[in-house]
Amino acid sequence: MRPTTTVLLLLAGVCSCLGNPILGILDPSCFVATDAVCPNENVTFWLYSNDTRDAPIQLNPVDLNPWDFQPSRPLKILLHGYTGHRDFAPNNHIRPALLDNENVYVISIDYAPLVRAPCYVAAVRNLPLVSKCLAQLINNLVERGIVPHELIHIIGFSLGGQVAGQASNYLKRKPKRITGLDPAKPLFILSNNARRLDAGDAEFVDVIHTDTLGRGMMRPMGHVDFYPNFGPLQPGCLEENPNDPGSCNHERAPRFYAESINSSLGFMGRQCSSWLIYVFGLCSTRSELALMGYHVSLQLSGSFFLKTRSQPPYAMGNPLEEDNSKYVAKFHLSSRHSEIEHDFEPELGESIPELEDKDVDTNELEKQLNWQESLDEPLF
Repeated sequence: MRPTTTVLLLLAGVCSCLGNPILGILDPSCFVATDAVCPNENVTFWLYSNDTRDAPIQLNPVDLNPWDFQPSRPLKILLHGYTGHRDFAPNNHIRPALLDNENVYVISIDYAPLVRAPCYVAAVRNLPLVSKCLAQLINNLVERGIVPHELIHIIGFSLGGQVAGQASNYLKRKPKRITGLDPAKPLFILSNNARRLDAGDAEFVDVIHTDTLGRGMMRPMGHVDFYPNFGPLQPGCLEENPNDPGSCNHERAPRFYAESINSSLGFMGRQCSSWLIYVFGLCSTRSELALMGYHVSLQLSGSFFLKTRSQPPYAMGNPLEEDNSKYVAKFHLSSRHSEIEHDFEPELGESIPELEDKDVDTNELEKQLNWQESLDEPLF
């Protein structure tokens, strides 16, 4: 069997709740935008403020009106994920929370035609176009002095998190802050940093991981990474969506983030050196606590773990834990971060190739792919 086919078969089981993310390869309705020119009719920008929240302004990224951004306020840019649109997560959770609690401008980007179901592979291949068009908008806003660079904050959910990372490749100046909300995993787990979100994409990158064994990435990706309930299942998701709990897990990231904007308790996470140490219950209860979400400290770094409630309000404030320093000491771990000398992080073997556009031979796939019902569990 060809290596590419092996990878595709593995990816077929990444998450059953995606409806098999690679079936769209064989769907004639799926397309990759060949006219990768910005502005692009498939990528639109909608400006919201407290005055225009019910009648947003559609922006022309090459003919911007400075008066649309007066008076000067912070600008939040929201990016949706696969099968999304400008009123889909994270927009439906975060945009109203922002406008209700702060004097800000919010731009919701809509690239729904490029990420529709069942076209996941095509959607991934369309992301560079979305990223270029987003970068064009931001470059023009900053260069024309319409929005100061330091007031721009990009927030991306799922595929939108990867768009935020890719956009950094085309920006003339590194963004001040990028927030990744459970950045998408399928077809990105073996990608290099130019194709996915990482700490080099902004002056500060914070990431929230809520579906670590399904749609979202497990590995740390930012300056600071938060793991609510670690996964593989967020509390309450089996009850909320018993047929597709992974979808619920995934969407908890924007829900948590929206709540964090005006939470009285706050999502407090405790630092631990890695998810593996956390799984074995060896994180020190004396290590640093930090606030997850909108009000995170921009000087923070490392990985933090926390628990949430199963229903809103999800935040639980400071964790109540007994001092486990004596227990941790028996394993010769640091009492600060529960560190070990040789930490272990599972990675896929380097022998598994990355999926590139040129590798996809649909005729060959149609002959060789044998869809099996057993491939319904996440493999990465």
